[in-house]
Amino acid sequence: MSPAGLRASASAPAKTNLALHVGDPTPDGYHPLETLFIAVDVRETVTASINTHVARRGSGVMVTVSPAPGSEYAEMIQSGAARLSDIPLDDSNLAVRAALAVSEAHGDNPGIELRIDKAVPVAGGMGGGSADAAAALVAVDALLAKHLDQPRLGRHRLMNIGSTLGADVPFMILGGLAEGRGKGDDLRTVETDDQLHLVFVPQDQGLATPAVFRQWDHAHRVHTAHRSQRAPDPLNPALVRAAAIGDAPGVATWVRNDLQSPALELLPELATLLNHGVDLGALAGWVSGSGPTVCFLAESAEAAENLVNGLRREHRHAFSTTGPVVGAQLIPEWGTI
Repeated sequence: MSPAGLRASASAPAKTNLALHVGDPTPDGYHPLETLFIAVDVRETVTASINTHVARRGSGVMVTVSPAPGSEYAEMIQSGAARLSDIPLDDSNLAVRAALAVSEAHGDNPGIELRIDKAVPVAGGMGGGSADAAAALVAVDALLAKHLDQPRLGRHRLMNIGSTLGADVPFMILGGLAEGRGKGDDLRTVETDDQLHLVFVPQDQGLATPAVFRQWDHAHRVHTAHRSQRAPDPLNPALVRAAAIGDAPGVATWVRNDLQSPALELLPELATLLNHGVDLGALAGWVSGSGPTVCFLAESAEAAENLVNGLRREHRHAFSTTGPVVGAQLIPEWGTI
């Protein structure tokens, strides 16, 4: 097959954090975390192909983005609640950086074109950019291995590369349910027996993760010159056990996000939404990651759909999904990593 005919596609999940405990920032500016990630069945898809014309332009990687057909994000684009122009198409895009990193690892960049079919809201606390990077790592690895007749780098090495791109990227490759420590990239898989039913409510505006952490610092009186180095609280074993067996009421009891308070300070209207979702039947609600997307836990698939319908009747964007699900993977005809 000629280089121009080569392509590979991969998908990666979004996430939320059933626990997100934050400690004081270290001298490098990162906040140590204790978190319980869950990968959810909303997936970004990245298709990588070789385009020799791209090799002669800029970084040698070109990216285009489209809303995934049928996704809530596509509805948000259509209604004007979200804009594709918010997504960078230069080297600041994590998928582009992922493609460049894999090209360097393989020792060649013949010119790579990426197409992202986007389903995860931008700057919403669900890890959409990290999912793009994870899917790009897997797709470009398969593409270049085929083109160069080399072995694939494999999941472990891709996770190591991913950790240089962003703290959430390794989990998007791993997927499932996992404890995360340090920056969130020191991962331990938690074996699971069942799934949880979740409802996500994206907002019309994003929250920048650094701004939320700065608000956390302000609330905890963290000053650069006088770091107290408070460690994050350890994960609650009761929460981990409940999530592992799909015990929704147990998860609802113990779910915790330390970034929720600073997110609410920046967007106070989220507090009303959190209370309202519980009034509509959710077992619990929390801000996903650094926000502003709100996540609700439902007792069943039927309860999740009822909640979505109730929220949509109020002209809110909402969708239901499940987790945990598998991490980044090639589209079936390309096998496994």
